[in-house]
Amino acid sequence: MPGTVTRRFRVHNAEQFHEAFSEAAATNMYLFISRVSSWDDDNDPPTPTDSIQVTEYDNWREMIGAKRAQSADVTFAVPRYDWTTGKVYREYNTSSSTLFDAPASSNTFYVMNSNYDVYKCLFNNKAASSTVEPTGTSTSTLVTADGYHWKYMYSVDAGSALKFLTTNWHPVKTLTSDDGSAQWDVQAAAANGAINIIDVTAGGSSYESQTGTLAGVSSSTIMDLSSGASADNGRYTGGALYISSGLGSGQVRNITNYVGATKRVTVSPAFTVTPNTTSTYLVGPRVTITGDGSGAAAYANVNSGAINYVNMVAVGSNYSQATVTITSNTSHGSGGTASAYIAPPGGHGSDPVGELAGHNVIVNVQLIGSETDTLPTTNDFRAFGIIRDPKLLSNGSVATSSSYDQTTQLTVSSVSGSGNFTLDEVIRGGTSGASGKLVSFANTNAANTAGVIRVLDSKSNGTFTTSETLTGLTSGVTSTLGSISYGTLKPYTGDILYIENRGPIARASDQIEDIKLIVKF
Repeated sequence: MPGTVTRRFRVHNAEQFHEAFSEAAATNMYLFISRVSSWDDDNDPPTPTDSIQVTEYDNWREMIGAKRAQSADVTFAVPRYDWTTGKVYREYNTSSSTLFDAPASSNTFYVMNSNYDVYKCLFNNKAASSTVEPTGTSTSTLVTADGYHWKYMYSVDAGSALKFLTTNWHPVKTLTSDDGSAQWDVQAAAANGAINIIDVTAGGSSYESQTGTLAGVSSSTIMDLSSGASADNGRYTGGALYISSGLGSGQVRNITNYVGATKRVTVSPAFTVTPNTTSTYLVGPRVTITGDGSGAAAYANVNSGAINYVNMVAVGSNYSQATVTITSNTSHGSGGTASAYIAPPGGHGSDPVGELAGHNVIVNVQLIGSETDTLPTTNDFRAFGIIRDPKLLSNGSVATSSSYDQTTQLTVSSVSGSGNFTLDEVIRGGTSGASGKLVSFANTNAANTAGVIRVLDSKSNGTFTTSETLTGLTSGVTSTLGSISYGTLKPYTGDILYIENRGPIARASDQIEDIKLIVKF
C-alpha cells in the first residue's frame, strides 16, 4: 500500500536525538576522534561505510579518544540561505508538496539577512525579484518596497552564531518560555490557522473599481461616494467598499444597493467605526472567504479590469481549509479566482523548528589542547563521530566523565636513537608479535631513552607482553616494554550513531579544534 514518511516524522527523530543530551535520564553522548593513518588520498577521504565491520569494530580499533557532548553543544539546524538581491524567493504555500524539498538557492521560502535575522517569505509579489532586504523584528507581516511580504521568525544571537553557524547551516530553535526576545513576542502573537495571504490565480476581466473620498455619511450603513462615482443604478451592487484611510480605515463591507443619481451606497453589515467625510475608500469586487475558521476578511485591487491583488484586512484564525470566491455585479466582471494560504498549526512564527523543517541537528564540541592529557596533541586525526553510552573497561558501567583516552599506553625504557619514532608507524613486539599504530611518544627523561608510547589497534594482532623488545618498523627505534595500560573505554560497547571522514586535522597543545557535525534526519 502507498505510504510516505512525512517531514514531521523526520523532525520527531531530530527532536528525540536532541533531547537525548538534556532529558532527566540523559543519554551520554561522546564525540570520538580516530584514525591517524592516511587515506589513499587525504584530499578526497572516502565516504564512511555503514557495515558491522567498519561501524562496530574498525572505528573502535582506530579510536584515539572521546569527549562528552553536553546539552549546550547541540541545536536544531536548517540549511542556510542568505538573502541576496535580485533573486526570486518562493512564497509559503499551504498546498505545496515541494515546499520543503532541497531547492536551488534562488528558490527558498526563508532567508537570513545580514543581521542574522531569519524570515519566511509569505508573498513574492507575483514571482518578482526581491530587491529590498527584509529587516526588523515586528510581530506583524513586514511588507518591503519591492512588494514582498516577510514574516520575522527569529534571530541567531552572537553566541549561537559563533558556536553553530556555518557556511551552509544555521541554528534554529523554538522557545518554550519567555526570554524577553523578539522571537518570543512573535511566538506569543502567532494566530493559529490564520490566512495571511490570498494569491490571485486568475485576474478575470471587466471588474469595476472606483476610489475617492466619501462625500457624505448618513449612518453606519448609508453613505455617499465621491462625484467621480458611476451614475448607473446598481453599478456597484454586489461589490465591496473598503475604507482605505481616515476614520474607520481598515474595514471592508458588502455593497447591497447603489443609487447612481445620488452616488449613495448601502452596506452590510454596518461599519463598526462609522467613516466620515475625511475617509477615503475603494470600491471593488467582493472577496468571500469560506472555511472552518473565522474572522478573515479581504478586499480586491483592480487594474485595467482584472484582479491585481487580494489584500488581507483581517487574517482570522483557526482555519484548516478555506475557499476564496470573487464576485461582483454580474454584468461588471467575472473570471477572477484566488487561493488562500493558511498558516501552519499554531500560526506563522509559533514553531520555527517545525515550520522550517529543522530535522537536522548540529553538534559542536571543542577539543581544547590535550583535554587534561586525555587526547594526544602530537598527531592528527581523520575521522570523528558520535557514540552513545560507551562503557568503562574497568567495571562495565556507562561512561560519564568529560573525556577519555582510548589509546594503549606502553611504558618503555632503553629507547634507542633518542626516541625518534615516526608518527603512524607500526610498533611491533619482538616476543609476542603484537603490533599497534604509533600515536605519540612522550619522553620522561632528557635523553629520550624512557617514556610512554601511545598506540592504536593494539589487540588486533596479538597482545604485548612486558619485558619484550618493541621495534618501530619505520624508524627502527627499539625499546623495552615495562608496563601496559589499555584505553579507558571498553571496546565495542555503546552505539556509534554517526561517522564522518575528513582530511587530516592537525592538533596542538595550544589550539582549540572546533568540530561541528551536521546530523541529518
